[in-house]
Amino acid sequence: MRSTRVLLTLVLAPISLVSARLNLSAHRPALSSFQNVSLCERLNPEDLPEECSCREPGNYKVIIECLKEFNSTHFNDTIGMKIDLDPCNKDGSSLSLDVTERDHGIDFPIAGIHAGEERNIPIPGLAIAVPGIGHVGVDVTVLISGNPDSLTLKVGLNACIALVHKSICASAIPGLSSILPWYVLSGTYSFGDICNSTAVVSDLVPATEVVDVAES
Repeated sequence: MRSTRVLLTLVLAPISLVSARLNLSAHRPALSSFQNVSLCERLNPEDLPEECSCREPGNYKVIIECLKEFNSTHFNDTIGMKIDLDPCNKDGSSLSLDVTERDHGIDFPIAGIHAGEERNIPIPGLAIAVPGIGHVGVDVTVLISGNPDSLTLKVGLNACIALVHKSICASAIPGLSSILPWYVLSGTYSFGDICNSTAVVSDLVPATEVVDVAES
């Protein structure tokens, strides 16, 4: 008698997951048609500033790149902004940014802003001189909240100055209110079906086992 090694590959999936997949099969045409909508299309590209473009590098991520030229008496810089959006991150939707300004040699990366955060982040070395007020710092303003089914995003630029008793931002400053705040993204978006489909695939874990089969 001799023993032959046989390679068995098993796909392990929870019973509830298999049942869920079967229940979805009846609605597959509608689901598939919605999943054909790209990540960039879900961000309503017609609402993006004309200076911005959207692309999808893979791994269910979105990159938005902008080159915004400001043309005003107080602010005439050209600002580059790159937004790396990861709506399906297993630890919660997140984004990273990189802000540049060539004339002043600014390259300011901001990493790891997660759902549930709202931040105004000063850009080092970038300020606007406003007569009668002083130097108003330019900020990256970010809000990300919710989950992939309903993800609220507000990302752009603003400018604020802290005075003795209060802070004043661009919307209340003559000469700046017409150009700032400037938003790249401002809305609520849905990525839930795509993120859920990635979770289904990752839950189907192949397991390989080698067993001995006796032969006579």
